[in-house]
Amino acid sequence: MNGIYNSLHPYSFRLDGDMHYVFTTDAGTVYHAYFIDFSMYAPRFEEVYMFNIEPEGDTTNAPLDVRISHTIVRILSLFFANHQNSMIMVCDSVDGRERKRNMLFDRWYRHYATADITKYDASAETEDYMLYVSLFIHKDNTRKSEIVSAFYELVRNNMYPID
Repeated sequence: MNGIYNSLHPYSFRLDGDMHYVFTTDAGTVYHAYFIDFSMYAPRFEEVYMFNIEPEGDTTNAPLDVRISHTIVRILSLFFANHQNSMIMVCDSVDGRERKRNMLFDRWYRHYATADITKYDASAETEDYMLYVSLFIHKDNTRKSEIVSAFYELVRNNMYPID
């Protein structure tokens, strides 16, 4: 019974610098979840952040752990407490698992969705890589249409800022 109860709760996490969260799973894997100010890539993306999740070490054969998703959702809910924040999520193609990452985040979004956050999806393909990209934006963001337009322009340019 205690195992079922615990699986419903996020892991404890700590803030390790500005917008950088760290947590450790029951299996001992340390995860870093952090936000990077995206306006340094293009000024039109003021108050837009890129979100990254990185485990320390190889997690290829790690057991399924639903508490990881609960933890990420908790971190994201703290982020979106500021209604002006927007987030870009890029599923990188370093290990060829970008499509699986995209499907996972899509499943998490559908499962945990709130009416406050809208998700826009796109992809960018070159001869070298395929990127799946999502924009998450609070419904009350006063710059929503401008940010959505800039997001799709960025994707059309294969994720290279035009500004």
